[in-house]
Amino acid sequence: MSDPRDREIAELRETLAFERRRLERELDFARRIQLNLMPAAAPQPVGWEIATAYRAARVVGGDFYDAFELPGPGERVGLIIADVTGKGLTAALMMAFTRAVHRAAAYNGSGPADWLERTNRVLVRDARTGLFVTAIAAELEASRRVLTYASAGHEPAIFLRSDTGVVEELPAGGTLLGLIKPALASDREVHFEPGDLTVLYTDGVTDAIDANGNRFGPDRLIAAVGLARERSAADAVVGILGAVDRFAGSAEPADDLTLVAVRRLP
Repeated sequence: MSDPRDREIAELRETLAFERRRLERELDFARRIQLNLMPAAAPQPVGWEIATAYRAARVVGGDFYDAFELPGPGERVGLIIADVTGKGLTAALMMAFTRAVHRAAAYNGSGPADWLERTNRVLVRDARTGLFVTAIAAELEASRRVLTYASAGHEPAIFLRSDTGVVEELPAGGTLLGLIKPALASDREVHFEPGDLTVLYTDGVTDAIDANGNRFGPDRLIAAVGLARERSAADAVVGILGAVDRFAGSAEPADDLTLVAVRRLP
């Protein structure tokens, strides 16, 4: 006669296995939803290239990017790259909410700083999650060859000047979204000459670690961007990902990783 405790243990194991499979299915579905919230392909204005990459540290993540055509005259593209504090499903839900709010703000706002301020007002008032968001929002005006951007406590964008090969960080600043009102973001402009490239990224790039716990850091990122001179935006993204992968080796990713590269064609 079997021991009742053995039956109980077997039933418990079966229940746990069932719940694990259910959770895995739900997480996989959440991942597919999250990926579908990001553009399948970024707009490509005449004379420009836009390339992107996204990797979640877990099944779902808190990073996101968006690239979309803006209403009104001329070829204008709205961009955002953002990082929700925290990881996993909670950060992913906050990411989805923020993405929707920002897209609506961009369609109705008057520039990147205004988009961030509108988004911030909603997050402070309605989110109430204890999570915050760093972001860079930008508007590419293809005909003017200008990128107007504003930062909300995010890592500074990297800019490569094609004629000289000089790579520099663009001024950033601002306060995190969802923290206080107002967001204190301000618009800045950067003018593109033929071949110039800018890279927006989340801290999953610079915070990547190797087996010894060393950070990839901004200096290695700047060096990787420098190697992209006279290369396409897509090649720049691939080059940065390759540099991070070679540095990290077999180490587990420390955070979600997202890249957006914008290049004016020669």
